Amino acid sequence: MDNNRPDRKLHKINPVLHHLKNKFMTIYTPEKNISVDESLVGWKGRLQWKQYIPSKRKRFGIKIFVLCESSTGYVYNFIVYTGNDTNYGGTYNEEPLASRVVLELSDPLLGKGYCLFLDNYYTSPNLVEKLVRKRTDCVETLRLNRQGIPEEIRKKN
Repeated sequence: MDNNRPDRKLHKINPVLHHLKNKFMTIYTPEKNISVDESLVGWKGRLQWKQYIPSKRKRFGIKIFVLCESSTGYVYNFIVYTGNDTNYGGTYNEEPLASRVVLELSDPLLGKGYCLFLDNYYTSPNLVEKLVRKRTDCVETLRLNRQGIPEEIRKKN
C-alpha cells in the first residue's frame, strides 16, 4: 500500500466509489437547478474520520459533499470527506476549501447553463465571480461576516 496517496484511507473501496460516480454522471442528466451540500451517512463503528454533526438526524457518521438535482435529490457527484488528507480532485487546488468543493463537484456541469444553489457555508464573492465567468448562475444565502463581502452590503442590516 502506498501511504503517500491522498486517498489512502479509501483505497479498498475506491474502485466502487469511482464506478458509482461514473454511473451517476452518465445514466442521468440533471435538470437546470442543482445544489451542493453536505450529507452524513450514519456510522456507529470505529473510523478515524467519523464526524459529529449535532444538527443531523444521525449525529455520527461519514461526511459526504454532494451535488444533487434540486427537484428530485438525485446525487450527480460526491466527495467522501476523510479528514485533512481528503482527495477533492486536482483541478482547483489554489481555491479555498469551500470554493474548491463547489467547483470540483460542479466541474462537469460548468458552462452548460445550470443554476447552482448553495448555503452560507460555501458562499463567497470570489466563488460567485468564478461561477458567473463559467456561465453558471448561482443562488446563495449570505454570511455578512464572510471575507470579501463589500461594506455597503454589511451596513444595510
